[in-house]
Amino acid sequence: MLKILIVGSGGFIGAASRYMLSVFINKLYSVSFPLSTLIINVLGSFLIGFLTQLFAHNYPDNKNMMIFLTTGVLGGFTTFSTFSLETVNLFQNGSTLQAALNMLLSIIFCLTGTFLGKLMAKTLIS
Repeated sequence: MLKILIVGSGGFIGAASRYMLSVFINKLYSVSFPLSTLIINVLGSFLIGFLTQLFAHNYPDNKNMMIFLTTGVLGGFTTFSTFSLETVNLFQNGSTLQAALNMLLSIIFCLTGTFLGKLMAKTLIS
């Protein structure tokens, strides 16, 4: 139960931070490209790589802080950071085919899922 509260409180911080940063970026740059999402996903990917390396080396026993920051804060901030970490780990472990498959399937299935979700909602609304 404690771990759920740890992750949940981190998720709140991450989601609120994502919203605030997105609003800030969108006020600075008025473009049709989803620039704020790209920036947030790249930042989250950088941070999850940085934090996992830092904690593995300096604080390997601090599992609660690790799940608070990665699963909680960065999971709420962006799930793309987790995808990025898992793919990089696969590459670094020599699982090139699995890493490439993870990228390909994630892109195809996530975009398809989004399309089908929009289509289903549109159908229900009509």
